[in-house]
Amino acid sequence: MKREIVFSLILHLVVFALAVFSAPFDSTTRFDPGEVIRIRAVSMPDFSPPSSEPVAIAPPVVPQALPEEVPEIPISDPTTVTESKEIEKPKPQPQKPAKPETQPAEADAGGDGSGKKEIDVAGSGPGSPFAGATIDNASFDYPYWFTQTFNKLAANFRNTVVIDGRVVCVVYFQVLRSGRMVELRVEQSSGIPAFDRVCLTAVEKSAPFPPLPKDFRDEIIGISVPFTNSSR
Repeated sequence: MKREIVFSLILHLVVFALAVFSAPFDSTTRFDPGEVIRIRAVSMPDFSPPSSEPVAIAPPVVPQALPEEVPEIPISDPTTVTESKEIEKPKPQPQKPAKPETQPAEADAGGDGSGKKEIDVAGSGPGSPFAGATIDNASFDYPYWFTQTFNKLAANFRNTVVIDGRVVCVVYFQVLRSGRMVELRVEQSSGIPAFDRVCLTAVEKSAPFPPLPKDFRDEIIGISVPFTNSSR
């Protein structure tokens, strides 16, 4: 193995020596003038370093337009006109005559359906719990209807309150055409709540009442019934 390496090294040295000594040795170098590149030297301008002081630049000149001549307009005898406006005041409106106040209708049997009318209550004599009655429609004049209504009220009145002296509780209620009762309330208290409740209970138990007569024009009537705790 070593022999082969040594032999290969000697062979390369011999080849290298032959190549060196076989080439001609010429110390003169040939110069071709055609290959000369001509260069022209140019002097550079002198660049001075910029000054630190600011340089004033003159503003551009803007051409000014010549003023146009305005023709004078002759004014003859100028006058100042002052307009005075008067503030128009509202004209007084004629006052309308005041309407006369409507007087309540007379409470009589021949009324036109407005106003109140006292009615003759059946059974309002001695031993009766009623101290009269009032209806708010003067045109309602049907004694038989009152008789049936107050008979029911007297039958349902049960006074269980012991009171020293005579008291009166006025109860107001309305009756529709069908006989149904609406708006039941104490119109005037007796001052004894227990007796007021007895009177309200009597009206509640008596409803519904007889229907209103067919020839009666209105749809509702209101009745005020004063209940008392002692007979007259």
